Amino acid sequence: MAEMIRFVPNRMSMANWDVPEFRTKPALSGAELRDEMEQPINASIAAWWLTQASWMIRFRDGPLILIDPWWRDLYAGDMWGKLLGEFPLEPEEHPEPDLILCTHWHDDHICPVSIPRLAKAFPNVKFVVPNRSVDLLLNWEIPLSRIVTMKGSDSVDIGDIKVHAIPAAHEDLDITEDGAWYLGYTISFGSKTVLHMGDSRPYPGWHESFKKASPNGFDLVFACINGNDNLRHDEAVDLALALNPTLIVPMHYGMDPGNTVDPQIFVDDIELRAPNQSYRVPTVGEIFSIN
Repeated sequence: MAEMIRFVPNRMSMANWDVPEFRTKPALSGAELRDEMEQPINASIAAWWLTQASWMIRFRDGPLILIDPWWRDLYAGDMWGKLLGEFPLEPEEHPEPDLILCTHWHDDHICPVSIPRLAKAFPNVKFVVPNRSVDLLLNWEIPLSRIVTMKGSDSVDIGDIKVHAIPAAHEDLDITEDGAWYLGYTISFGSKTVLHMGDSRPYPGWHESFKKASPNGFDLVFACINGNDNLRHDEAVDLALALNPTLIVPMHYGMDPGNTVDPQIFVDDIELRAPNQSYRVPTVGEIFSIN
């Protein structure tokens, strides 16, 4: 069980949420976590959960990739004071990533706090975003030369990193000639492929889109389990059964008291229906790896 820390400022109520008296504390945070992320790895892939759908992944002898980074000042006295856990890294505390990917325009995915600060701290990093959200970054004075836009069902090579975008159905499966509002990504380096599904509910042909994006399968899959315009825990198990990844990891819970679940319901269901499927329930700020 994650260690708990006491919330220091006075307890208050905002926007129908009570500010938690206790918050979950990351396994590692700050400089200690950054130093760990900067080290070479012996496994094929290493990953660190940074809360919600935010991940740092490293490929062996390869890139460090940041997905859906977000951050809020927990003590600022605004609506984000309701969050259930501490963030492990402020934007400037991250190690310099080789690439940053963002799945969609919601604040905890294309974050109006973290993205501008990351862009300033790491002036050479590029951002992969949905084409229909490019104006957000431009408004934050991130030049177009640093932005890679994707519409969905398209692919791009960025150095040795191969990215394929898959339309997602979060609030809706909203696709126009300019692309999809919401995306998931496959990220490949060498023979290894990671799937970050973004925020999405199932839709017809969804599993097949993933399979076509990576015909040789997936080494690591990050899947939402919170429901609420997202995959439910049982649908995440359905995804595991369809894709048979080396490892599936649940995400998008544990921060918003109005939009979370106990990951044990995912554990119970996957052990019942997919007993041979490997999974990992992550701890924020803790490394795990796969070979």
